[in-house]
Amino acid sequence: MYCVSKLNISKYIKCHEGLSYDRELIKQQHQRIRRETHPNKQELLLDFNAFQREFHLRLKPDVNSFTEDFKIQSEDETQMVDLSHIYSGALKDEKESSCQGSVLEGQFEGSITTANGTFYVEPTDRYTTSNTDHHSIIYHEDDVGKCQVVKSSPSCDPHQIPVSRSKRKVDQSKTSCLLHLHADHRFYKRFGSVEAVVAQVASYMKAVNDIYDKADFEGIELVNFKVKFLTVITEEDPSSPLGKTHIGPEKLLSLFSEMNWSNYCLSYLLTNRDFSGVLGLAWEGKTDNWGGICSEMILKGGRNSSHNTGLITLQNYGYYLSPKHVHLTFAHELGHSLGAPHDEGSDCGGLEITDGKGRFLMFPQASYKIEENSDKFSPCSLRQMSKLTDRRCTCFVLSVSEQPICGNRIVEEGEECDVGHNESDPCCYSSKEPAGIECRLKPDKQCSPSQGLCCSSHCVFKEAGLMCERQSECRNRSVCTGSSAVCPEPAAKPDMTICSDGTRVCFDGVCSTVTAENKMEKCHMCCQQRDKPNTCASTTSSVLLHYFSGKRVALVPGAPCSGNRGYCDRFKVCRILDADGPIARLKNSFLKLDEFDDLAGWMKAYWWAILLGILAISAVMAGTICVFGQPLEIDDDR
Repeated sequence: MYCVSKLNISKYIKCHEGLSYDRELIKQQHQRIRRETHPNKQELLLDFNAFQREFHLRLKPDVNSFTEDFKIQSEDETQMVDLSHIYSGALKDEKESSCQGSVLEGQFEGSITTANGTFYVEPTDRYTTSNTDHHSIIYHEDDVGKCQVVKSSPSCDPHQIPVSRSKRKVDQSKTSCLLHLHADHRFYKRFGSVEAVVAQVASYMKAVNDIYDKADFEGIELVNFKVKFLTVITEEDPSSPLGKTHIGPEKLLSLFSEMNWSNYCLSYLLTNRDFSGVLGLAWEGKTDNWGGICSEMILKGGRNSSHNTGLITLQNYGYYLSPKHVHLTFAHELGHSLGAPHDEGSDCGGLEITDGKGRFLMFPQASYKIEENSDKFSPCSLRQMSKLTDRRCTCFVLSVSEQPICGNRIVEEGEECDVGHNESDPCCYSSKEPAGIECRLKPDKQCSPSQGLCCSSHCVFKEAGLMCERQSECRNRSVCTGSSAVCPEPAAKPDMTICSDGTRVCFDGVCSTVTAENKMEKCHMCCQQRDKPNTCASTTSSVLLHYFSGKRVALVPGAPCSGNRGYCDRFKVCRILDADGPIARLKNSFLKLDEFDDLAGWMKAYWWAILLGILAISAVMAGTICVFGQPLEIDDDR
């Protein structure tokens, strides 16, 4: 593939080509489709040449990223919205291709996935105000990014075929997490209209759903996101707490979380601020009903707070991010909301790049180089998210219908197998076959790889004892039984087994972390014996001497501490985030308030300081009375 761009339009797009076509013709097609009521006639055709090849897009309206009762609030008015400018489709005569995007004023913006990778199309004026001979640019995903790593902030605290999973007590029909999105005036100004903001939101949802559709969750078969309500702020409001100019990402998320978002699965703020390295932020989902999906508003620190929230931004260090980077950031933060911490440890992709495929999606730092694993979850991320969705999907709703869908590559009730639209699969009839045959095993076939990892490509069960899942830090390896296509769930290793490079311990097969409460141990691992809450202590404690022999298990540098108000540095010291500036640093240097969870704890520890303060004030008052309380001496010369 050859690229001929001469203009460097972005720090994060290394190469592009200019693109021109008849926008008036596309606009006329779009207006015709809006009037057309028959679905088979609602097709928009877009043809152009770029990168020494022809593109023949065949697009149809697509509103699957939004709920049926989707509404927008803009300029203090709530209204239903026209979504006819949102499209998806494929390339003519190219199998396995796909397209998604929008058409505004006859101009297409979106992505085109081919057998040779994904191309992105954007308006030229998004990047430059100079006059050009083309109205759009097109670039390949391989030309996205540069070799640089930036921080993607943690929480404030080959193609895999989906398989049939063991069923738990989870409502498999309810898989959609309904979102509220809040686009501030900076985000609105970047795109210029409410329709353009809606188009961006649609592209975000399509991208993250494509990522989560490939994820192999346990317990729940599928996680899908839909937008139920979108707030668009079109004018700057200095009186709004969210409108302040100089504000960090932690403070901004804290202010956004003070609003009640309990009616939604999640609520995210979309902004266009430069946080100098932070691309997104979200509360990490916890199984104790604190933070992440389906969280209720709680009282914390004297304030009401919703922790089913997060935020993403469009720029970094003065440059606008490419759509691909925004999509990955959004998917990363949604991963936190679903309970996935940052990847740490060998079974989470490790801290090094492995097998030449790059780091997984939940790696702590976001690399601008797009690699094979960039949009994939590590095995431990999937386990953590499955654990949370298994317990906390109460606010999920019906995705489409309660009936099984042949063609979604998920083996559901009533189906023997599901290979999507793959007509050449040797084991299973595809969704393109007639009713009654689709998603059934072909004659004389024992199984299909779509059923599980223990079915071979020759459509027979793999032999007993053959490994189907590797050993991880907290689970033993799993082997096939020889009588089923499903890989048995691997057995958990003993609790208190050290994992994640000595920074965590295993509990119920999961590499977990609980931090200590003692002010000197806030960056220590804290554990407890099963069903004995009073034994919770640092691993250096005598209570856990039998398990750790007094060895300190410290949190990894960068881990949150002190109730998610700080982070652990390389010296295992908890450093509080400076959300309020130098005054806060001066206050904490004297009062050391960051070492305590509340004022009562500080008063109990520093009672002597309070006593000295009272005595000092009393002494000053007494001295003042002595000096200024004496009667005046008056000379009487009479």
